[in-house]
Amino acid sequence: MRALFISLLLLIATYSNAQDLLGYGHSNYAGIAGASYNPASLADNRFSMDILAIGAGIEVGNNYVGVKRSEIRNPNFGSSNLYLKTKDTKKAVFFRNEVLLPGVMFSNKEIGWGIDMKVRSYVNVDGVETELAHFLALELNDSPNFDKALYNRHIGITALSWAEIGGTYAKTIWTGAEHFVAVGARPKLLLGLAAAYVFINDAGYAFRNDSTLDLVRGDFEFGHSDNFTFNGAYQPSWRMGFNPGFGIDFGIVYEYRPDELQEEKKEDREKQWPGYRMRPKYKYKIGVSITDLGIIHFRNGEFSDHYTADASMWDLDDKTFDLTSPTPLYNTFELRQGGANAGKGLWMRLPLALNVQYDYMIRKDVFVNATAFSALYFRNTDGRKVHELTRLSITPRWERRWFAVWAPVSFSRLGILSLGAGFRVGPFAIGTTDILVWALRRKTVYSADLYFVLKVPLFPTKKGKAKGGDLKKGGKVDECAD
Repeated sequence: MRALFISLLLLIATYSNAQDLLGYGHSNYAGIAGASYNPASLADNRFSMDILAIGAGIEVGNNYVGVKRSEIRNPNFGSSNLYLKTKDTKKAVFFRNEVLLPGVMFSNKEIGWGIDMKVRSYVNVDGVETELAHFLALELNDSPNFDKALYNRHIGITALSWAEIGGTYAKTIWTGAEHFVAVGARPKLLLGLAAAYVFINDAGYAFRNDSTLDLVRGDFEFGHSDNFTFNGAYQPSWRMGFNPGFGIDFGIVYEYRPDELQEEKKEDREKQWPGYRMRPKYKYKIGVSITDLGIIHFRNGEFSDHYTADASMWDLDDKTFDLTSPTPLYNTFELRQGGANAGKGLWMRLPLALNVQYDYMIRKDVFVNATAFSALYFRNTDGRKVHELTRLSITPRWERRWFAVWAPVSFSRLGILSLGAGFRVGPFAIGTTDILVWALRRKTVYSADLYFVLKVPLFPTKKGKAKGGDLKKGGKVDECAD
């Protein structure tokens, strides 16, 4: 457990999606990448066809331990290089990684549909009291707090990795006067790759020194999916297994499209090109979606168990699983008797979230987006699930077909205020929720993220040409997209 916590904290300190794709995922040119955030966005989309080649995003954050990039390369880097927040709140760790695999979408005025694939991984650590977090950050060497009777009501550690294939269908349900409404759903087939959980409840404890722990009647529950196996030295190995699951995302979009915005000057009209379609402009857009409503079935692995444990003078340095450790731990790990839950069914829930956004056009090609992305879960419970990172954001952006820039300002549940940045050039987009992490070497870093997306470029036809004829000679614009 000590190694797990320290490793997670150091990962946060030394390495760098939300919400992933913040600033890009809700834009008018997200295409198939936007289906994950609101499936209804595919109806009457800017693209008649959009092909995603690949993409990825990673985000790591915590609300306690910070470092400066300028100090990470120090060969003597240690606990003295950590910057600890003094605010007395429960400490949390958040990790998310997402790999976007090839996907495609098609859209016209009435419907939109698409298929996309992803591989996603989450790790959550929640409920760590300040005193325990301080011990862990200092590698248990916190002498002023030795021999103090301490208590932690609940700690939850959950991890889940899975692949998903999503099929999106969106439909326009109302286009009256100046109004537009579309709904959409993205059912998805899930393949669970790995899962693990640790819950510690009502644990009293005291550190005698930096290697000796007294544990007072703590309630422990832990488990892992059976595609993880361990050798005699507890080194894990992983094998692919078919762990099925099902999930769904669904949403609704409303647009206000005043008539005066549709009256374009001749010089403002954009030429047709494959994959792109002209569609009415909106003054503002409101979108609401529920994402990741779903569950995956695993089976518990060999060390899965639930028990109450006491330990006096537990030697954490010499041999963690010896006669000084809690008897159930010693029996389960050292004697390899297996856990009581081994082989039983294990259900893991997806990171259910509510996404509400308001997008306003300030002037031509200039927008501001306000998004409330809220994780839906109960804290301080033993639910076998992972959760998202709640974040509020305001994102101004300038966008056209081939170019865009955006700069989100966001505030997350970890208590971190961030200024992000991103840009899109043709089929390539890259962004982050906190550009200062990468720009300032001496900034204290508590979280970091980065994402990119690469599309298959659909090049325009020759100047002034379309399938319907020569535009300069009065030929008709190709209507096949609709």
